[in-house]
This record gives sequence, C-alpha cells and structure tokens, in this order.
Amino acid sequence: MRVKLCDLADLKEGTMLPVGIGYTLVLAVWPQGGAPRALQGLCPHAGELLIDARFDGRTITCRAHDWAFDAMTGTCTVGGVCTLVEYPSQIQEGEMFVDIEGVRPNDLRR
Repeated sequence: MRVKLCDLADLKEGTMLPVGIGYTLVLAVWPQGGAPRALQGLCPHAGELLIDARFDGRTITCRAHDWAFDAMTGTCTVGGVCTLVEYPSQIQEGEMFVDIEGVRPNDLRR
C-alpha cells in the first residue's frame, strides 16, 4: 500500500527526515549528489531506531554503536556486513510516496 512519506519541500538535498508509518520507522534521505530514497529506520546491528542518527549528507551513523551506512546504497561502511533495506518509493508532484508492505527490514539479531 503506497502512502505519503513527506513533501520534498521538507526534504532538501543533503538532509534526512525520519518518518513513522504505523509501527515502522522510515528514513526519507536525500544524499548529496543523489536522489531521494526511503531506507529502513532500524539499525540492523542491534535494532536501535535511527530516529536520532547523525547524517552528514552522505553517511547515516547510528548513535548507539557508531555503525555507519552509505546513504546512496544503504551499505554498511563501518561495522559489519549488512545493508539498510530500501523501500520502493516514488516522487510525484513534489511529494514522496513509499510502500513498506511486504518489505522486511534487515536485522542481524535474527
């Protein structure tokens, strides 16, 4: 089911916006030099929410244990071998939409 994630006016290039959709945290991320993306908002390492993660425009860093993820690919660059799952998203008339149904966030604790 496709739902509105955010207005692009609220998400500028080089910024990140955590958005709750039901019980799922989604990171609306616009990496510098890239396109807006919707990534899982749960750190795969220890299940920490990334709601207060640091974002420097290219790298998302979990505050709990400093695992870092490339915002362009979701790949972990500091920590273990894992990725942040990308949810299917779409930009339409200045709004970003996402579909989280059937997509399971990566979680190394499982």
